[in-house]
Amino acid sequence: MSKNLINIANKHDRTVVLVDMDCFYCQVEEKFNPSLKGKPIAVVQYNAWKGGGIIAVNYAARDRGVTRHMRGDQAKDHCPEIELVKVPSVREKADLTKYREAGKDVASVLQRFTNMLERASVDEAYLDITESVKQRFKQMNDGTFVLTPDKLLNCYAVGYENIGEFIQNLSKKVTNNKDNPGNDSEEDKLYAKYDVKLLIGASIVNEIRVAVKKETGFECSAGIAHNKILAKLVCGMNKPNKQTVLPIKNVSQLFSNLPIQKIKGLGGKFGEDVCEKLKIKLMSELSRFSQTDLQKHFDDKSGLWLYQIARGIDLEAVTPRFASKSIDPRSTFSVKKTKNKRFVSIHKLAESIGLDVWSVLVAVHMLTGASSGQNIQRSM
Repeated sequence: MSKNLINIANKHDRTVVLVDMDCFYCQVEEKFNPSLKGKPIAVVQYNAWKGGGIIAVNYAARDRGVTRHMRGDQAKDHCPEIELVKVPSVREKADLTKYREAGKDVASVLQRFTNMLERASVDEAYLDITESVKQRFKQMNDGTFVLTPDKLLNCYAVGYENIGEFIQNLSKKVTNNKDNPGNDSEEDKLYAKYDVKLLIGASIVNEIRVAVKKETGFECSAGIAHNKILAKLVCGMNKPNKQTVLPIKNVSQLFSNLPIQKIKGLGGKFGEDVCEKLKIKLMSELSRFSQTDLQKHFDDKSGLWLYQIARGIDLEAVTPRFASKSIDPRSTFSVKKTKNKRFVSIHKLAESIGLDVWSVLVAVHMLTGASSGQNIQRSM
């Protein structure tokens, strides 16, 4: 499926957020069992071999050396007091229903702030809050909205020791622009405006995170930037329960020592090819190549994308989607010609995603034409 792209003229004039729930599966377990709060926790898959495979670890356990790559028994060796919570299972398959339902509860809160909500997984969602930011920017100019420190709690900015330093630096730029309009270039003035909008966006994200905590009990972190890739990149920089802003002029600083494969879209085979063909490892090295050079090494589309992302440009739009992308029915199972086999396969899919069989049958029939030309009936 092709991605929706924005006009390149708006590449910096939008505010995109990635909200990421902190150790979400562990938080869900704490909500179901409050006695777990404050304790080191790991959530393990139903397979009991060596204590089960760990799929989530809270920060208390991480501080004691436990990682998601361990088995439950290994975690016990590192942290004897750790609580290993098993994922429920149905017919020898993990039942993730309670985590998905908790994710939907969070998404419902997020959706009140913008219709431009794209759920990327059970515990991650992209938001485009550009329109809300524009409204508050106008209110700020009208004097009806004031950006105060309490609106930027637990907020950080890439390239600055703290958010206060970023605000102070930005305030000097804005004041200088007003007092000496001819001193700064048009680009500097524009970037200052973009930075102000990012700060306004950060204040909105703070409200979002407060609302999520109040209404669901869950804590989350967030990345705030001009596009999806940058928002995701900075989201994890100051976890947990914090948010990070990326001013556009500080992208080059962030990229200076950033491995290419840390960028979304470059973590797999394509990223390996880029590093191998260009004999580079860092994003700062990628930015030295011209668009023409990159299109010689790769196809035109990939070369252009690499050229843009090396400069912090990502034109992928936030596409409204409430359902998470955790499962794609077309890749999870194949429909058999034999009715009984087809039913069993679809029945397993239905259980895994928490839907009734009939709903899945209808969806599969409509989306894939998978019924081999026969009508799907309830009596099947």
